[in-house]
Amino acid sequence: MKLKKFTYSLRHAENGGHYVQFDIRSQNNGAKIGLTPEDTEELWLTCAEMPTVVADLVDDRTWEAHRKPILEMLAAHYVTTSD
Repeated sequence: MKLKKFTYSLRHAENGGHYVQFDIRSQNNGAKIGLTPEDTEELWLTCAEMPTVVADLVDDRTWEAHRKPILEMLAAHYVTTSD
């Protein structure tokens, strides 16, 4: 499977929390996947281990290439200047 697009962003949930949304597109299909706020926090706590929900769409090599930017995005949210 060859990816054409793999982007992610931190979004504001209606319940006041935040979640990560992934936009994943290959040559044959595409998906927008939003993690729950709890899953987003788990992504932060596990140092961005690949969530099961995206495992069928993203290979390990691609995930590892994006792991640092994902952690930086989450750090900007979870780490405050007072820490």
